[in-house]
Amino acid sequence: MISRRNFSTALAAGPLGLAVAARAEESYPNRPIRLLVGLAPGGIADITARFIAPRLGEILGRQVIVENRTGAGGAIATRTVAASAPDGYTLLMAFDGTHVTLPAANPGIGFEPLVDFAMIGKVVDAPVMITAHPSFPARDFGEFIALSRQSIRSGSGTRVYDYGTSGVASTGHLTMELLKQRFGLYAVHIPYRGGGDARAQVLGRQIPMMLAAVPATSGDVRAGSLKGLAVTSAQRSPVLPGVPTLAELGYKEIAGLDINSWVGLMAPARTPPAIVGKLDAALRQTIATDDVHARLLNAGSTPVQSSPELFKAQIAGDLARWKGVIRDAHLRLEA
Repeated sequence: MISRRNFSTALAAGPLGLAVAARAEESYPNRPIRLLVGLAPGGIADITARFIAPRLGEILGRQVIVENRTGAGGAIATRTVAASAPDGYTLLMAFDGTHVTLPAANPGIGFEPLVDFAMIGKVVDAPVMITAHPSFPARDFGEFIALSRQSIRSGSGTRVYDYGTSGVASTGHLTMELLKQRFGLYAVHIPYRGGGDARAQVLGRQIPMMLAAVPATSGDVRAGSLKGLAVTSAQRSPVLPGVPTLAELGYKEIAGLDINSWVGLMAPARTPPAIVGKLDAALRQTIATDDVHARLLNAGSTPVQSSPELFKAQIAGDLARWKGVIRDAHLRLEA
């Protein structure tokens, strides 16, 4: 293994060091690869990682081991990868929470999303879904608006409308905060270590609602054990055609709303271009594989083939958008 320090030393050693580094790139990979996920099992980042890792490993010729390292809304795993050796053996299953909403809400999070990582490629897009237990009195988000407003008028809303997400400043959290600002709603945020943990709490009736990307609860909604109140994309999810979009509810406050979560593959900054190129090619081949493509679609995600350059450009645009939302809504968030 060439550590970050040893890699820099090799470069400083002149032609011999460069030759060693070149041989390491040519032989990559020659041992297992760690793929870190910042959230608990069951959310979109974890689901996506476990769908792609076996096939990605087959294509690369080495095992890709998924490792959940939870905490701080995904920031712990993200910081770990940012500080790892840029040798292609420690990768991140990044998502919009780690690289957009979390740093937008908390600039002191401990990493720079556009500086500390080599983008490899986006894997999937998926809308956020507002999900509730079947016992929840609202059939869709429009009815929840009416219930919340009635609760506020009567003064009886204390902790009745808690909602869970994958963590502070996650896309689910900021989406609900945006809706609260626009509609004057009452809801209390309960952050978890991942969408899977929030799901378990809704299934167990500890909380009535959650917001997470569609794959976290699509199976439950199809089975009838949970119900979808709305999705945040411009179009209905193909796997959940019975769940309306927020935009089609007809409120002027959310006209044109289109919010999607995404998941993508990243490496530490300064990872050699040759290694990034190998990973990019292997990822494209993985996503194009029939069984992987079908599993991603069936979970409610849209598989994406994106170059490192396009992926980085989207992150920059998303950062600017959510910073504006946070500023305009006067949100004060700490992660």
